[in-house]
Amino acid sequence: MIEPRCTGELIEAVVLCEQYGLDYAVIGKGSNVLFGDETIETVLIRTVYLDAVQSLPDGRIRALCGVPLGRLAALSAREGFGGLCFAAGIPGTLGGAVFMNAGTSTGEMADVVESAEVLLPEKREIKTLFNQELSFSYRKSYLQDKNAILLSALLKLRSGFDPKLLFEEMRSSNRLRKANQPLEFPSAGSVFRKPDPDIAISKIVDELGLKGRRIGGAEVSKKHAGFIVNVGGATSADVRALIEEIQNTVEREKGFRPIPEIRFIPEV
Repeated sequence: MIEPRCTGELIEAVVLCEQYGLDYAVIGKGSNVLFGDETIETVLIRTVYLDAVQSLPDGRIRALCGVPLGRLAALSAREGFGGLCFAAGIPGTLGGAVFMNAGTSTGEMADVVESAEVLLPEKREIKTLFNQELSFSYRKSYLQDKNAILLSALLKLRSGFDPKLLFEEMRSSNRLRKANQPLEFPSAGSVFRKPDPDIAISKIVDELGLKGRRIGGAEVSKKHAGFIVNVGGATSADVRALIEEIQNTVEREKGFRPIPEIRFIPEV
């Protein structure tokens, strides 16, 4: 595993992998990622030390790709900057959040990213892209389409808020998340993308009688059918088998095949 201490080291690591034809993956804290059971040949480049944050005037924050979203949300609240409370309970880093356009029912990264500095590995080119150029949509972005890597982002928030009210909003959001999601069990996060932003895949899985379905130590959460949790000794193969069973059942009964939100290493 490579853990760069600056964006220059991140760029160098990626370029070397490209140069020598090595399989590699850039990860943050590893949320929404499922690793295989066997020895992984993929070079892992972990960005957790790329965590510098700079608060700027007019509600702007500049941050590197490895900053945890919870830390960004707390920093913005202390500054009285509104617009990032939705991110308080998302267990990921800025890089993955922009890549996936992470969000909740109250907001998403597309709402707050003003611009992003990205690396295009195949071209070995660094570009600054503004919000519209990032082609955000539901759990999608330009970074996915071009296999690009976020280096840093400039967030445009709203200034002039009472920090106490912002922190209370974040606490309320986290209480709701704890009540409705199976945070008491290990998981790789939300399993599938919604087939439509207004259609909950968890509701479909529940209607098809798959809530509580178990393979090995992997179980469709009884609390929230959008999660597969490890109830004891689950392997990656267990989780993948359960994912495939859900996909097959939904495709047979509903006519579409759910697309995983989880990223697999190595890819399947």
